[in-house]
Amino acid sequence: MLRLGIVDFDSSHAVEFARRFNHAGVTADQFVDGARVVAGWPGSSQMAPERIPGFTSDVKAAGVELVDSPEALMDRIDAVLILSLAGDAHLERVRPFLEAGIPAYVDKPFASTASDADEMVRLSREHDVLMWQGSAVRFCSSVTQYKASWDRLGRLHGAVSFGPAKRAAGNPGLFHYGIHPTEMLFAVMGRGCQRVTNACVDGAEVVTGWWSDGRVATLRGNRTGSTAYGILGFHEHGVVRRHVSLRDAYRNLCRAIVQGFETGQPPVDPEETLEVTRFILAAAASEARGGEPVALLDIA
Repeated sequence: MLRLGIVDFDSSHAVEFARRFNHAGVTADQFVDGARVVAGWPGSSQMAPERIPGFTSDVKAAGVELVDSPEALMDRIDAVLILSLAGDAHLERVRPFLEAGIPAYVDKPFASTASDADEMVRLSREHDVLMWQGSAVRFCSSVTQYKASWDRLGRLHGAVSFGPAKRAAGNPGLFHYGIHPTEMLFAVMGRGCQRVTNACVDGAEVVTGWWSDGRVATLRGNRTGSTAYGILGFHEHGVVRRHVSLRDAYRNLCRAIVQGFETGQPPVDPEETLEVTRFILAAAASEARGGEPVALLDIA
């Protein structure tokens, strides 16, 4: 049984993950085996400090021991979950664990700068320790079952993903809620995006990406009206539309977390995570330039 620790309680993910791993406060179909959250540090918050007391109470109720520093977790755990709401906090939080050889899952958004993202991946490789990140939405059954049907659908020529893209000052651009439809797009398209444009208005943004193999894909992030999640895939032998249910999102992500820590293999390639980060930064740069194309290679 893997012993997990949580760092930072300003996201509801601290509660949702603890409940699923510890079989507390959720229905049995949401239970995740193979790991238990044994300890956690409530931490601090750049974005939502007012959330910490309530979430701390809920995490404690799930059977998690509270400690007074990240260092106090070190000898209690086999792996750590960095669940800070703001991407800017993640490098500082994960660094001591990677340097100590403790595997880590880093919550979304991985980082809000390319330099932070690059440094976390560098540290992981330097210390030869697993670290990965992935949005829960990419693990939804709607997405994984769709990908499992590709043998009969043939090559994917392009895709459209859509979902909420509410913004928050601490996670700029698509880094807040927009990270989910972004990761869903990469879950089906894979790596290789070279440049993007962003047509942005108050209520939505439409980001188009050009891939190195000639494919084109689009993300629509909605801030008004319905904010359902979905994916539209254009294949050699069919066009498929999937509305994405979030019913099993946390459960499936937690299962992937266990799998990653048990095997030592990241469920999402860190190189893809770096590309997702630059895709979002390039989209923000395109917005600032009135929709001009921005190359991902130009994002330092």
